[in-house]
Amino acid sequence: MTLDEMYDEMELYGFEDFDDSQKLLLLNEAYFDIVTREPWPFLERTVEFTAPSGTTQITNQVFSGSPTDVNSVLSFIDISNDIVMTPERGDVVEKNYKWSENNYTPYIYYFVGEEMFVYPAVNGNTNYRLYYLRTPTAATNVTGTGAFLIPSRHHSIIVYGALVKAFLVNDDPQAAVFQNLFEQRYQQMRADAWMNNYDRPDRIHVLTDSYDWTY
Repeated sequence: MTLDEMYDEMELYGFEDFDDSQKLLLLNEAYFDIVTREPWPFLERTVEFTAPSGTTQITNQVFSGSPTDVNSVLSFIDISNDIVMTPERGDVVEKNYKWSENNYTPYIYYFVGEEMFVYPAVNGNTNYRLYYLRTPTAATNVTGTGAFLIPSRHHSIIVYGALVKAFLVNDDPQAAVFQNLFEQRYQQMRADAWMNNYDRPDRIHVLTDSYDWTY
């Protein structure tokens, strides 16, 4: 769906008195309500980049390939040295690790606010692969629905969410009706988004209990 099509659908339900900027505000609010509920597969992204020697901050940096939309990390791998990076809390690193700039290869990553760092500093230009969940951004008249990471086949749920908010603005009891429609549509999208692999091998898992062991 395009933004204009979303606007038109909202008007079908009686909101022709809302201007486009108001409709866009409600659509974005509904979108954020949806994508922040779960770690959706459509938020996943993988990027490979080279961090220059001496680097500590990974995200939002000037070097080529530095990721700018990291929300949550799923895995972080040092390709050059075959190291699976270990996550740690920033305050734990601050209090329990001796700071070193170039003594050895980084093996820890952590966050300060929304920015991602490694410890210690990168020792020699290093290739990394980062698998993460993206931070969603609002749609604008310029980006259109291309900013919505939700698959286009499920864009109607954004409209339903916006209609709930629109009815609430008018203190209209139909808000409850559209809330139910929104939740039903949400469950349909959830089943579709999470079940993308029905091709599973047949396996027999042998389970044992320690009390059955013989010594």
